[in-house]
Amino acid sequence: MGGSSGLRARGDPARPLRQGHAGALFRPPPVLATPSPAAYPAGDIARRSTTLAPLPIDAALPEAGLDAITGDENILVLALQPGDESLDCGGLIALSCRRGRQPFVMVLHDGSGSHPGSAAWPPDRLAAERERETREAVRRLGLRPERLLMAGLFDGPTPEAGPVFEAVVNAVSLVTWARDCNLVVAPWPAEGDPARRAAHRIAAEVARRNGLGHLSCAGADRPEGAEGWRLGIAAGLEAKRAAVAAHASQAGGLVADDPAPRFAPARLEAAFRPHEVLLRPPP
Repeated sequence: MGGSSGLRARGDPARPLRQGHAGALFRPPPVLATPSPAAYPAGDIARRSTTLAPLPIDAALPEAGLDAITGDENILVLALQPGDESLDCGGLIALSCRRGRQPFVMVLHDGSGSHPGSAAWPPDRLAAERERETREAVRRLGLRPERLLMAGLFDGPTPEAGPVFEAVVNAVSLVTWARDCNLVVAPWPAEGDPARRAAHRIAAEVARRNGLGHLSCAGADRPEGAEGWRLGIAAGLEAKRAAVAAHASQAGGLVADDPAPRFAPARLEAAFRPHEVLLRPPP
């Protein structure tokens, strides 16, 4: 990486974001009423994780601050499902907001398929709840409501090629132009997870076509030797915990007739460690 960042920097870091015309293209839906905050899920996991040493696969990576990793880039966080923005990149979002350079967050799927066994929560009701939770989650991270776009794709297989893939790539590309983003942060293409692999392919193609930087947020499900950094998120960890807590439908209990939690304990433990992992993506 050259200078403070190996990613391409455009213009003066103090320049205003290009938002005037973008608001006409992507008007956020009205902010929905939110309930009083609840205790965050898996509280014991969250408290224990802050004291754990880095996983061996993470310890091999150098630790760096946000400015050293991303420089003055305007960041698009591309999340696959509601909740991924908080679990995978909540610290990055919170730190970006704290430094006064808010990212733009785009969530691809509507999350309507997370509880297929529930009669009380049919897909449309569940999609509305998942959106409400996501808006509350990013608010807790410090993100302004107009900096979130719920793309609303039906909760099904994510295409990796073909006309729907092209449509999604074009839509994400338009967002990067409208919001003046020049760095895309998206999921690492985990082995055995076709949805995350597809989200990676979308981000990679958007970056390639538009000459943008691209980083992957990753857990332990990656091969040894990947190049990247541990981003210290201690200053944003409480906000990240609160954001994860906002996703009550995924923590278990809210959907009484299909109550199993959708956030796996191993993923929560990784999310609540005092760092996030950002990697140079594979080809």
